[in-house]
Amino acid sequence: MDSTTGTILLKATFPNTSSGLWVGQFVKTFLRLFVEQNALVIPAECVVSGQRGTYVYVIDSTNTARQRLVTIEREAEGLKVISSGLEDGERVVVDGQSRLVPGAPVTVRDPSGGPVPDSLAGPAARGQKAPGAGNGRGGDARGKGAPPRQ
Repeated sequence: MDSTTGTILLKATFPNTSSGLWVGQFVKTFLRLFVEQNALVIPAECVVSGQRGTYVYVIDSTNTARQRLVTIEREAEGLKVISSGLEDGERVVVDGQSRLVPGAPVTVRDPSGGPVPDSLAGPAARGQKAPGAGNGRGGDARGKGAPPRQ
């Protein structure tokens, strides 16, 4: 492996009946090492790094943001596999974490910006294939900001 370019030199022999490849041509390939069934995956943008470690904002039943430390097993294709800290079906904040504080109210929205009923908000997705093999997605919420000071 060439560590400067991240490439691996491989040689193979196979039929090229359609003449789609030329001698010396570079080809981009992907190697799937394994597929982990029933992995808990969330979008990578949900995870925030802080002084105490990596965390996500979980949306509770009252649409309030709660900070939760999580352990990341690995990341691939924009998804992170969570090994601890989240449970199946919990809703996580995808956008607006920089404006959130624990206890802040949140509004769950669809990608076009409209509100989404609580019953349709996307949970952390267990049962999806791990990164590299699936597209499990977490919830999408936008912070309303910090709660008013008293």
